[in-house]
Amino acid sequence: MIFDYLKCSISREEIPRQPDKFSALLEEISGRAAKVISRAAVRRLYAKLGWEFYEIEGFEAADYIEAARTRLMRELEQQQARVVAEKFD
Repeated sequence: MIFDYLKCSISREEIPRQPDKFSALLEEISGRAAKVISRAAVRRLYAKLGWEFYEIEGFEAADYIEAARTRLMRELEQQQARVVAEKFD
């Protein structure tokens, strides 16, 4: 239901690129409950990625999303490097 309202302002695909906008819209809709909702969404994201979620003092949902994006990029680069190395072995 919340995402139905949000999709008028931000698409699901844009959330990883604009986590601050997503957080602001969520807060506009749900007020103080936004932190609980966004934290649950981030926990679910990390679970889907097979990662353990650790709370970090001072981190907001946007920080966790950025950390996940950075980690994914690093892991993809490492995977690509392994594939290239295997081709030359």
